Amino acid sequence: MNNTDNIKPIYYVYTFFGWFLFALVNIIQFVFFMPIFFVICLFFDRDKRLFSYLTKFFSNVFHFLFFFEKVQFYKNGLKSPKKGEKRIYVVNHASQYDVILMYLLPGPIKFIFKEKWARMPIIGWTASLAGNVILKEDSKAADSLIFFRRAIELMNRGYPFVIYPEGTRSKDGKIGQFFHGTFKLALDGEADIVPVVFDSWNNIRPGALWIRDIRPTIKILEPIKYESFKHLNYVKLSHLVRLRMVEGLISLRNERRIKEKNYYRKIEKFEAIDKDMEKDLLELREYIEKKGISLST
Repeated sequence: MNNTDNIKPIYYVYTFFGWFLFALVNIIQFVFFMPIFFVICLFFDRDKRLFSYLTKFFSNVFHFLFFFEKVQFYKNGLKSPKKGEKRIYVVNHASQYDVILMYLLPGPIKFIFKEKWARMPIIGWTASLAGNVILKEDSKAADSLIFFRRAIELMNRGYPFVIYPEGTRSKDGKIGQFFHGTFKLALDGEADIVPVVFDSWNNIRPGALWIRDIRPTIKILEPIKYESFKHLNYVKLSHLVRLRMVEGLISLRNERRIKEKNYYRKIEKFEAIDKDMEKDLLELREYIEKKGISLST
C-alpha cells in the first residue's frame, strides 16, 4: 500500500496552495465585501442573512479554485429548510477543514463558536460580523440563558444551526462524548436534528497545518423530527444522536475502504482505532436498549 503517515512532496503543494487560497478568499471577503454588506444589514437585514450567503458563496469559491480537492457529498435528498422549519445540524468535529466544509450544508447557516475564536484576525472577525452566536469562555447562568434565547430566536427566523457537540476536534478520528447543550437547545427550540458525519480528519490533522488529503467526505444522515424526540430529556437524546452518528461514520469508512485504493484508514493503526469505535458502538447500543431509550413513531 502506498498510503503512509509520512509527509509526501505533494502535501507541500496542497498545503501552500490551499492555505494561500483560504487566506486570499477570506481577505477579499472581509476587506472588499464585508463593509458594504455591513452597511446594508444595518438598515435592511437585522439577522445578517446576507452575511450568511456571502460566506457560503466565498466558501464555494474556495472549493472551486482549490482544484486538487474532490469533495464527496452525500446529501440524502436534503434541501434548505422551508419557512417555519427549525433545524440543527449536529456534526462530528474532525478537522480544521470543517470550517470550510460546513458551508456546503443546505441553508443560510449560523453556528456557535467559542469567544477565543472570535478574536482571531479576519476569520474570527468575519464570523462575528455575520451574526453567529458567540459562547463565552466563562459563561454564567445568565450568559447561558441569553445564549439560548439568541440561538432559538435565530432558528425561529429560519436559520439552521451547525453545532459540534464534542466541543473540540477529535484527536484520532473517533466520535467523542457529546456535551448536552446542543440537545437542550433542540428541545427548548423545538427544532429538528439533522445528524451529519464528516470524514475529514486526515485533511488537516489535529495540531498540524499540513493538508494531506483532498477527498473530504460528508454524509447527511436521516433527519430526526422534533415530534419524535420531544418526550426525551436532553441526556437521552444525546445518546440516541451519538449512536446514529457513530453508526453512520463507521458505515461511511467501511464503504470508503472498499471503493478507495489509497484510503488512509486502511493503515493498521487506524483500523485498530475504528475497531475500538465499533466496540464503543456496541456498548452504547446496549446501554440505550437497557434504558429503553427510543424515538416515538
